[in-house]
Amino acid sequence: MSSSAVFRATIVMASLVVVIAGLKAAAPLIVPFILSLFIALLLTPLLHWLIGKGVPRLVAFLFIILLIFSVFVAVTGLVSTHVADLFAHAEDWQAAMMDNLHKWIQYLDGKGIHIDQELFFSMVQPQKLFVFTLSIVKNTSVLLSNSLLIFFTVVFMLLESFVMKEKIRYIEQNSGITGLTRRIDAFSDRLKHYFTLKAFTSSITGLWIMVVLYFLDVPYPVLWGLGGFMLNFIPVIGSIIAAIPPVLLALATHGFGDAIWVAGWFLVINITIGNLLEPRIMGRGLELSELVVFMSLVFWGWVFGKVGMLLAVPLTMIVKFALEINDSTRWIAVLMSNRVRNRA
Repeated sequence: MSSSAVFRATIVMASLVVVIAGLKAAAPLIVPFILSLFIALLLTPLLHWLIGKGVPRLVAFLFIILLIFSVFVAVTGLVSTHVADLFAHAEDWQAAMMDNLHKWIQYLDGKGIHIDQELFFSMVQPQKLFVFTLSIVKNTSVLLSNSLLIFFTVVFMLLESFVMKEKIRYIEQNSGITGLTRRIDAFSDRLKHYFTLKAFTSSITGLWIMVVLYFLDVPYPVLWGLGGFMLNFIPVIGSIIAAIPPVLLALATHGFGDAIWVAGWFLVINITIGNLLEPRIMGRGLELSELVVFMSLVFWGWVFGKVGMLLAVPLTMIVKFALEINDSTRWIAVLMSNRVRNRA
């Protein structure tokens, strides 16, 4: 490798470090805008579908604005109310959870199954799990504190969607970049396809969780259903994280048997939605390898926190698209893909 190539590679790596450090430092400012972008991407197809059906542009736009405003108000009010009540009873439920675990161990001991309590609690650490659960809920409520900023950002992004294509065509015509409109349209369609279908499967997941927890009498079924909807966007570990709070609450309020029932239902939901439904309707639209998806969870989670994990897949798709545009970086995009497509 020549000295100029080494120098160029060193400059690129140093630039990446600076950019990543800047993103991590500016995460509190950037995260609400990233969330707004993906909410706008989710709503844009609905907006243009209404316009395509003959609804006047202004009426369609106002309908979408009223819809997202109602959702923001309802979700913010519900989460804030439930979170306040959850934290008010947190110490009592933590104590009840520990008491029920001790009773379960004593029950097994009476049946001849001896469990070392000290070893069990040092390995499982249920108190730390409960604290982790509270941290998840707390982070969600902090995120909703930016709901007004997110709402207005989404509104202006939807307005921008009316003229974005014309801007891209102008850039293509005056910059000499051939095929830019086609590439952006293809990428945008793929991203919208992912978000639309993922929102559909996440809605089924959230509703299913809410119904199950309601009939099992677990506190705050709507809150955990909403959590299941959001965390279903996180591949691999999202469903596991979504199960932890209701399982612990079932253990605290009802006992070990009901906690097993809740965990079992989450397993059924995860297998049905994640392993049967999603692969059938989503296909191979992401074009990202499984290793890249997992590593993106780690990386974006480190940069942007829990929201970064929530948006890891679409953020990685954007990076891959940017790499595909440039001939000198297209090989990196190929490495990130789940398959190799021969170019004609």
